[in-house]
Amino acid sequence: MVPAGSRADLTDADLARALMAGQAWAPAAAWNRYAATVYGIANRALGRETDAEDITQEVFYRLFARVHTLKEPAAFRSFVVSFAIRIVKWELRRRRVRRFVHLSDSGDVPDAPVTGDDAESRQVLRRFYTLLDQLAPRERLVFSLRHLESMTLEEVAVAMELSLSTVKRSLARASERVTGWIGGEPDLRAFFESAARGRPARQDGRDERGDT
Repeated sequence: MVPAGSRADLTDADLARALMAGQAWAPAAAWNRYAATVYGIANRALGRETDAEDITQEVFYRLFARVHTLKEPAAFRSFVVSFAIRIVKWELRRRRVRRFVHLSDSGDVPDAPVTGDDAESRQVLRRFYTLLDQLAPRERLVFSLRHLESMTLEEVAVAMELSLSTVKRSLARASERVTGWIGGEPDLRAFFESAARGRPARQDGRDERGDT
């Protein structure tokens, strides 16, 4: 039995072994350590908080059922991230099929993963995620993990079980399309240019100093 106060100091390998051994405290410890990571991946890739919450629950449900298949306990974090990406990819494919056969929900644009009451930013990001819906699931995930989750290309390749060259090609295609879409949307372009400079954008496309 590991005292509760020391669980934060457990290595991933120790935590994985505890899960595989059926230790009663281990699921809660795994959730506390990685739920935020899983939620962040799902939220940034899907763009809807309620979906991200459901995905997070699903990831851990499947993770606990399949943890015995983990061959390298020290790779537990990669195991968790891979589960999250696999299920997010499945959800993106499901959305694509539902849209194709006209079975999607009301057609409302999904909520964007932003906090606070910045209605203007939220509206811009809602449009951004609508554009991302046009990407194929693999391209959207690669783009999201690289640019929204800030993973390296190598990390994306490992997490998605793809070759580095495939990740690079998918990212290039996605980035080209997204750049073109943003370029055709003045509000989106102003928003992301301003975010990159660390200054809020105004609705007319100028930043707070009045620059174009």
